[in-house]
Amino acid sequence: MDDLKMIRELRSPAATMPAAVEDSVRDRLRAMAAEPAPPERRPAARRTVLRVGLVGGLAVATAAGVTVVQTVGGSKSGVQLAGAAELGDRAARAAEAAPYQAPGPKQWVYSRFLSAGGYDMNTWWKGVDLGKKQETSEMWNRVDGKSSAYISMKGELRVIGESGDLAKKGSGGPAATMVGGGPLYNLGNYHTLPTDPDALLRRLQNSRYPNQVGETGPEDVFEMMSHILDDPSPPKLRAAVFRALPKLRGVRLRHDVADAAGRRGEAFAFVDGLGERVSIILEPRTYRYLGTRQEVARPREVTLDGGKKITTRPGTVLGWSARLDQKIVDHAGQRS
Repeated sequence: MDDLKMIRELRSPAATMPAAVEDSVRDRLRAMAAEPAPPERRPAARRTVLRVGLVGGLAVATAAGVTVVQTVGGSKSGVQLAGAAELGDRAARAAEAAPYQAPGPKQWVYSRFLSAGGYDMNTWWKGVDLGKKQETSEMWNRVDGKSSAYISMKGELRVIGESGDLAKKGSGGPAATMVGGGPLYNLGNYHTLPTDPDALLRRLQNSRYPNQVGETGPEDVFEMMSHILDDPSPPKLRAAVFRALPKLRGVRLRHDVADAAGRRGEAFAFVDGLGERVSIILEPRTYRYLGTRQEVARPREVTLDGGKKITTRPGTVLGWSARLDQKIVDHAGQRS
């Protein structure tokens, strides 16, 4: 649904990553898949990761007054949750109780995160290299959604979109145009979203980009919700997302999922149409957002250029992140 999903959908096994994109937040490119979805389901050049399934996951059946609960893995956090709905309710209550100060439209969200390294876009089916040193990345997003900035591989601050007065300060060259634009919803327009879980779910399911082809699917809605949780979004909206996630078809609870920093938590998990599982990981006591994990949940055959066929291997980690820090700052490049 956003610019990163666009890259995912346009990617082919032989595609090369543009230098400007490769320099940007590499964590947000880890979960791209080579095989585009069928045209009738694919929003043209607009769908993303989510930067967010589970096969076998949580199954709840009620018969003759008996509820059977099946989960993947056992919780080592000390928190026993019956399902995604309980996780959503607990996380929502924690969000509602958290202090919050709304940022100004010209302020920036600074984020620092850790991601698994060794990703090669041209051999995406091999996933990340868990044996390689993890990479720390930094990014700034302006609250009004009109500009972003990141540290390039050369250590320079680069600005994407409207540069404001950053160009005057020498930010590493003229601002680039953000590929495909940003997500439909961001800190600049979150106030337009309903905070009733059912109403929010309906709104996101009916959200469309101007150039979108096909219907908005559950994987797109899951992605939008993950993006909201990744932001320092308003408490009532976060609570609505937490309560709406279990209502989304295909979302399951997954216990004891580690983020890229090794912190373990409870996760909302979803398997998309390509058979890739994305997990939104929450700290098991405070329900703070920790990061995401993308992996192959079920095998699928992919034909590469030249006719060679490969089969994706379940368990292959395609993307793995951990958010280490997040602050509201006054300008890009500022960290505190």
